[in-house]
Amino acid sequence: MVNTDRVEDLHDDEAPPAPGPATPAEWDALITEWDEIRQGYHLGDTPGTVLACARSLEASVAAGGPDTALWTFGLVLIGPYVIYAHPDPAAEAQVLKAMAAVERALGQADCEHDEHPCDDMPDDDELDNLRYVLEMLALPERGACDGPAADGESDDWFAGGMTREVWACLRNLAGFARAFSEG
Repeated sequence: MVNTDRVEDLHDDEAPPAPGPATPAEWDALITEWDEIRQGYHLGDTPGTVLACARSLEASVAAGGPDTALWTFGLVLIGPYVIYAHPDPAAEAQVLKAMAAVERALGQADCEHDEHPCDDMPDDDELDNLRYVLEMLALPERGACDGPAADGESDDWFAGGMTREVWACLRNLAGFARAFSEG
């Protein structure tokens, strides 16, 4: 049995985004939740979490918010859930709308970087390591990335690009949003 009130609330484009995490511990909990969705063992309201991320991303982009990079990479990590794992056309449209907003607003930003992580877009299985980028951005006290490339054990797309500045670069965010939308 479907709770129709819940379904309507889930796809309410006018619903304001909930306030984002205010502390590193709250970001850590949200990143863990996103990783659970990515790995396929999230027990909570997965479609609601994906849509909340999309709404928060749109609001952050519109406001020029400091958490835009976190919301963008969060949606790159979990957005495929409503597209592939449990297809939902209305939710997919919301996710793609948020990514289009990122590309539109940030795609022409100036930067001084010679290259960005988005220039060598990873395979889908490598996106599992995106959690390390999220942790680096959300938890500055941890320092550089604690992921596989930080240990020198991996020759993947993270190698050489693990600075907050490059990952949070507006052009990098727009590149990931564009690649997500084209994927």
